[in-house]
Amino acid sequence: MRKSIVVVMLLFISGCAYAQQTSDIGVQVAAATYWGDIQKVDYTKSITPLVGLFGRWNFNKRLAFRGQLLTGSLQAQGFFYNTLINQPSYIPPVASAGPTYYQNDPTFAYSFSRSVQTVEGIFEFNFRNYKMGSMKKESFTPFVAIGLGALYSRAPLVKSFILDPQIQVLANPAAAPPVPFNLFVPYVDVNVKKTNGLDVITATIPVGAGLKFNLTKRFGGMVELMVRKTFSDNIDNLNDPKRFQNATISQTTPSTYNSSLLGLNNNDWFGSVAFSLSYQIGTNVGDCSVYHLLKNRK
Repeated sequence: MRKSIVVVMLLFISGCAYAQQTSDIGVQVAAATYWGDIQKVDYTKSITPLVGLFGRWNFNKRLAFRGQLLTGSLQAQGFFYNTLINQPSYIPPVASAGPTYYQNDPTFAYSFSRSVQTVEGIFEFNFRNYKMGSMKKESFTPFVAIGLGALYSRAPLVKSFILDPQIQVLANPAAAPPVPFNLFVPYVDVNVKKTNGLDVITATIPVGAGLKFNLTKRFGGMVELMVRKTFSDNIDNLNDPKRFQNATISQTTPSTYNSSLLGLNNNDWFGSVAFSLSYQIGTNVGDCSVYHLLKNRK
């Protein structure tokens, strides 16, 4: 009797019911898109690819942990309304190079493009018993997933905030005779920050759902829809965007508005629809049923 009680308690604590300790590695391809401050996004021109690698440890038939790396890009074309700025001229550090002028886009058309890289740790919960390699009743399952991640995005070199750059052809005084050259400088605000010149490093919360299924005894597939909450408001190059929509904020005085207090109120999300192919590299399947454990202790 005491042995039975001990076994049941250990079973409860360890959660080893449905034990199926396996591991697999895989590749992922995805189509990604963005939601944020841009309005009326043209999604026919705003879908971008992501590719990645992942490794997964299946604790049992219901619970797994996945670590993955993704790389790709995000972009969008749409509109950002009610801007009140008049683009000033910007004098480069070398005064002799002359100013570069910009003009507002009267249609409020806006686009951005950024590279992104993410690292994520994700827990998966299967709604059915799922055993990788099984070709019978445990060969597929719907699942939900949630985790934590980090995202890095390098500042883009083009497609700044509502700017239609008028590139000036200037003469290079160092050449003889002077040679014309183009000078392009993104818009710089009073805080000397480029609207498209800031790198992004932020935490993310990925949440998703999908379907896992076995293709062979070694290969499995997965289809997944995932959205990611970011803690940055600059994925779309619109960091603190209200500073461009508030008539009381001058471009000659620091902005008094911050749209992303502690990163909790920002609008930047991105999502993906992905297909993954995985290969089982290890297995340690055991029977943790109470009957089996009691039987082995006799």
